[in-house]
Formats: sequence, C-alpha cells, structure tokens
Amino acid sequence: MQVRNFYWYVLNKPLPDRVDFEKKLESKPFEPCMSQQLSSQGWVSAVSSGELVYEAHGAQLLMLKQEKRLLPASVVNEYLQVKIEEFEQAEGFSPSRKIRQQLKEDLTQALLPKAFTKSSRTPVLIFPKQGWLMVLSGSAKSADDVTAYLRDSLDGLPISLVNSDNSPSHVMTSWLSNPLSLPQDWALGEEVELQDAEGALVRARNHDLLTDELNVHLDAGKIVNKLHLIWRENVSFLLQDDLSIKRIKLLLEQEEAPGDSDSQDARFAHEFALSCNWLIPFCQSLLAAMGGLDKALAASQSRAFS
Repeated sequence: MQVRNFYWYVLNKPLPDRVDFEKKLESKPFEPCMSQQLSSQGWVSAVSSGELVYEAHGAQLLMLKQEKRLLPASVVNEYLQVKIEEFEQAEGFSPSRKIRQQLKEDLTQALLPKAFTKSSRTPVLIFPKQGWLMVLSGSAKSADDVTAYLRDSLDGLPISLVNSDNSPSHVMTSWLSNPLSLPQDWALGEEVELQDAEGALVRARNHDLLTDELNVHLDAGKIVNKLHLIWRENVSFLLQDDLSIKRIKLLLEQEEAPGDSDSQDARFAHEFALSCNWLIPFCQSLLAAMGGLDKALAASQSRAFS
C-alpha cells in the first residue's frame, strides 16, 4: 500500500479499542449494488486474513469499498427524447415538466439493472499515538464521503481537519521568496501556484522556481496556495494551502523490496511498513515547519489524550 495523496485530520478524542472498532465496522460491511441501486459502500479487509482493522507499526488501516453504477446522463437523455416524441404523437401535445421528470425517473429505474458497475477502494490510515487520521485520497469530496461513512459506522467521529498555527499560504510564500528560510531537510521542487486577492492564478510546472519571473508575481502581492517540495531528498510532493498532500513520490530506491515471487500480503506488509516509517516523521516535520498544530486544536487534543 503506497501513499500517493492524503487528507489529514486530527482526532479530538481516542477512537474505540480495536475489538470494539472492528465490531462496529462489521455492522457496515460492503455489499454489491442491488439492481435498483445507484451506489453502495461498506468496509472490507485490506489483507487476505479478513480483519477489518489491520494493525502494525503503530498504525491502523481501514478500507472502504465503494461501487457505483455507470449510467451517463447522456444515455438517459437519449432514451428520454424518444419517450417524449412517443408521448407527443400519442397525446397530441408536449409533456409538462412534471411528466418529463416522471418519464426520466421511470427510464432511470429501467436502465439501472443494465448499467455496468465500477468499484474503488479508499484506505483510511490512523495513528492512535499521534492522534491522526488520514484518508488516502486526492479528492476532497472523497475524503468527506469516507469520513461521513466512518462517522456513521462509529456513531460519531471526533475529528477536525489539521490546521497549523501559521498560515500554510504565508509560510509557502515566504519559502518561495526566500529559499534560505526553508527548514533543514526541505527543498523547493519545480511547481507552484500563486493567487492574488481577485482570484487571478499563475501556475508554473517543470519550472525553476528561483527566477525573477516568479518574483514579479510575489512583488505584485500574489501568495502561494500550492507548492512542490522535497523532503530529505526522498519524498517529493505537492503541498496545498489546506495541508492536504498530493502526488507523493519516493525518489530513492528501497532496499530489500519483496520480489514478484512473494505473496501479495508480503508485498503489502512491506509497503505498509515503508509508508509508516517515513510518514510519521514527515508529518511531524511539516507541522513543525508550519509553527506546530493550531494552539486551540493542540490544547483540545492534549486534554482528550491526557
């Protein structure tokens, strides 16, 4: 399991112990879409052993599986036009908006059982000791959907999006304008997005970020909302102003990686250990670079976990 993207949350109080946690997830297992369902979702095991809470290296892993029926609006509308023409020929007048809506709903119900399904899996990574929860997705909507389903499964989910004491945008803007201010182990990459107060955007990709061209935009008052960075010469990633992380890539070759002859579970366990080993110090370093966790959030978490 390689980490490519994640949205980062802070736990406001501890989650249930593993036994209770697994029991709650078992009450919401994944079941395939019924013939008249547009979508379905539920918890599945990340490994062949079948456990819904995989635990190792101080972390817990959950896996939400989602299945959706692929019924494009263009297909429904094509059939709908035929139905409307048939109605006009039979009745001698155009159907009202209410009748059109009913025709569309009837068509959707008739076409759903014939539609193909597409499934996806979204991992949820929890670090109980650090009080972190991460949805390994590059989509804010997907992260919201997953945390909403987990909240429903647990009868409550005490989390808040991570927030640093200093503004990420202002910190990133400072780094871009003065690269010497970057903390040790951090370096600029080759991508940036800047925005001004009116919403005008400037994007540079595969670009030297130490150019006068970008300084002109900084002098004009634009601030950074996305910045490509490299941590410890190994982790390349795009940092966004909400502290979500995108397009993670490990730059150094890893030793003792399992071969093709190893089992799928063995390869998974190796990747999971590797991810945990770099992810915790990486996030700690990022928070420190941003001035630490927001003081109110840190105080709330400290009280809850003390």
